[in-house]
Amino acid sequence: MQRPAMPPRLERKGPTLYTLHMVESVLRKSDEPLSLNRIKVLLPRKVMHPTLREAIEHYKRLGCATEGSKGVMWTLNVDPAFWKVVDAWEAR
Repeated sequence: MQRPAMPPRLERKGPTLYTLHMVESVLRKSDEPLSLNRIKVLLPRKVMHPTLREAIEHYKRLGCATEGSKGVMWTLNVDPAFWKVVDAWEAR
């Protein structure tokens, strides 16, 4: 399996662990893509837009979330059978 890229150097403080946990919880509970504004409404406390954007980028870099034209969606697959099949694939 390919290792995730190293995080980019931050010019200021990044999102807190609590913020990352809140965003992850909201994304995992949703079955459809969510816009950033919808995520802000669903979060239990207010989060500034740049902080939310950094949290989303963090999960995208790790391969846990995907962002498209309709919004952001949690895409991490934790099914062991899935990863067993992936490990069996030939490297290109």
